[in-house]
Amino acid sequence: MFKRSIQQIRNFHSVYHADVPILDSSKLEVKLLSKAYTDHVPKLGFNEKSVYEAAKDLKLNPNNLNGLFQFTTPSKNLSMELVLYHLRANRAKLVGYRTEANNLANESDRIRFLLKKRLLDNSPVVSHLGKALGLMVMPSNLGCSLDELHKLSDDISFYSGDRSNDFAWYSKRFSLSGVFVQSELFMLNDKSDGFEHTIEFMNDRVDEVDKLAYAYNSFEEWAIFNAHSTVNLIKSQIARG
Repeated sequence: MFKRSIQQIRNFHSVYHADVPILDSSKLEVKLLSKAYTDHVPKLGFNEKSVYEAAKDLKLNPNNLNGLFQFTTPSKNLSMELVLYHLRANRAKLVGYRTEANNLANESDRIRFLLKKRLLDNSPVVSHLGKALGLMVMPSNLGCSLDELHKLSDDISFYSGDRSNDFAWYSKRFSLSGVFVQSELFMLNDKSDGFEHTIEFMNDRVDEVDKLAYAYNSFEEWAIFNAHSTVNLIKSQIARG
């Protein structure tokens, strides 16, 4: 009876995952961030200058940008909004990879495929990725950053065919969040062709998840460990440069 009551108070939602628009392209700020991200971030980085240059391209008054983003975005920071756009736009691209992923034999292979695609989507901005990660772990930005990270893991898990609705729902997603962050950090210094060393590193980490993902006995223990580990890992690597 005690076990049943624990199940009743937990709300697992993977079976209710819905494909909702991640970005509303009709919004002016999204159009502006899209222009900045595509045309200017690869050269200028995740900063206000990229947004100002995009505003000029779109014949907007750059002096009005702070007012626009102050009222319509949670971070109220142009640089962080570019980072969030990067996370959301590339998460949205996963939908387009689902058909190819579905041709793979099993869930693990589909996870590897989708993680690889997401990592390689960093390629145009990889030289500025360290700055983006540094912005993400600032205390004022940490909440929305972790939210996006775990949404990415949820999408990858769901698209790979996972329909778990128990403790495995949590463990898989927190594990994938850790794998993705570790792989991105490895990618910062990867000079191999096509980031093949990063992909090898990611595959090794997925192997570890397959073997160790259920080592923790409670959601609370698992969540606290992974949240702290993920944040501390980013901070330590950014501090080292």
